[in-house]
Amino acid sequence: MAMTTTGSKKKGLNIYTRQRLWGLSFVLPAFIFFAIFAFYPMINALFISFTDYTLMNEPNFVGWENYARMLTDARFKIMINNTLGFVIGSTIPTILISLGLALVLQRNFIGRDFLRTLYFLPIVFSGVVVSIVWRLLYHPQGLINTLLDPIIQSTPRWITDSDVAPWALIILNIWQSVGFYMVIFIAGLQNIPDDFYDAARVDGANSAQSFWYITLPLLKPTTLLVTVISIINFFQTFTYQYVMTKGGPSDATNVISLYIYLNAFQYQYMGYASAMSIVMFLFIMTLTLIQFRFVRTEDITYV
Repeated sequence: MAMTTTGSKKKGLNIYTRQRLWGLSFVLPAFIFFAIFAFYPMINALFISFTDYTLMNEPNFVGWENYARMLTDARFKIMINNTLGFVIGSTIPTILISLGLALVLQRNFIGRDFLRTLYFLPIVFSGVVVSIVWRLLYHPQGLINTLLDPIIQSTPRWITDSDVAPWALIILNIWQSVGFYMVIFIAGLQNIPDDFYDAARVDGANSAQSFWYITLPLLKPTTLLVTVISIINFFQTFTYQYVMTKGGPSDATNVISLYIYLNAFQYQYMGYASAMSIVMFLFIMTLTLIQFRFVRTEDITYV
């Protein structure tokens, strides 16, 4: 008598569901970490921004009072001007210098890799360490003034003069930033096919014409990316101002990030500081959305 066996289906999850669960198990720790240390603080900051919390008392709901206060806070307007001045004064030279370095260092010559490393090296160092070193360089008897003394009669008071201090921090920021954006520009330049330049040479175009009509148009997405990233990074500047000048002299180098810190932990106006941080977050988020919008618009394909 022949026995017939009917295979019973294994009850359980199919292979695709198991793969999803395995993937979720790998992602879940990072998601929990993000939720605890990023998402929750953001939600809590939004809640505190509608209160009068001062670290010494229980938060009481005050509605939009903290946000309205920003409209009448004269110091906050100074911080906005200082921040915008720092961003504009840093972004334009950084883009120009990093693009110029990228154009030079993308070519093949002896020592190219060493120079790339040398220019990129400052971004590796901590902003605190760099600020301490440059504070010594900016000292009235420091190296910079020692070198400038034979050239000019009156050396600048780099971090104690309210007219000079903002520019001193901008110079420092440019010095530490150009290497990073140089690498991005090099990647963008290497993505441009050589066929365009070969065709331009056949048509009799010189180097300047090739740069103006080929390099710049095809480098537009990279330039846009560098511009948006640099603006976002520079808008969040804090370390230089805190370590080198404490926002002085006379609020000349005080920026929004430092003003938020001072209100939160020195003046203990945590509610007002949270409101300013939310406004700053919305501004940065807007820039990020603009970046995504234009990067998608400016995508280039080579055919």
